[in-house]
Amino acid sequence: MKDNKPNEEQVSIKDESANSPLKRDESVISSEKLQNQVIQRGRLDIHLHQAAAKHLKRGADALNARDYEKAITEFLQVLQHNRESAEAHFHLGLAYFMLENYEKAIDAYKMAIACEPSEVTVYINLAATYRMLKRYDEAINVYERGIQFIPNHPELYSELGAVYTLQGKRREAVEVFKTAMRLKLKLSKEYRPTETEGTEEE
Repeated sequence: MKDNKPNEEQVSIKDESANSPLKRDESVISSEKLQNQVIQRGRLDIHLHQAAAKHLKRGADALNARDYEKAITEFLQVLQHNRESAEAHFHLGLAYFMLENYEKAIDAYKMAIACEPSEVTVYINLAATYRMLKRYDEAINVYERGIQFIPNHPELYSELGAVYTLQGKRREAVEVFKTAMRLKLKLSKEYRPTETEGTEEE
């Protein structure tokens, strides 16, 4: 019967090849390649950030100058570089709103909320757009979602109460108005200076 056991020379050659200088060199090259890839991605991210910031500023300037078409073009450029820019989505919505393109404004505001769900102004603008279109149930839904993320903001409750009033829902309106008043009172107490603040010791 033939002996299938490898001889010592074969074992020795196999073991040495695993730790050969060639293998070590390949490991070094692989590490350097990975490092270069990380550096290249970092440079690309910086470039994209700078490009997005440039278009965001141009869009804001155009918005202030009431050049809404240009503003839209610039904010869309921002979103090509960064789809998750809540600021770009929000200002894009504002530009569409000023052009009375309310459906596109709504879409842009929704994207802004998806990117940054804790920004109260976006909820208020989105709900106000629905209110203009007399889509009161959708406005209520927006305020309620805003309250879930920002439960202590009195303006959300005040605006929700206003919509309930428009719908003739007096009981619901009274309840949320009361909550708004409590929150406003609480905030005023938190930020009210004490008797000794603002006075110098004699």
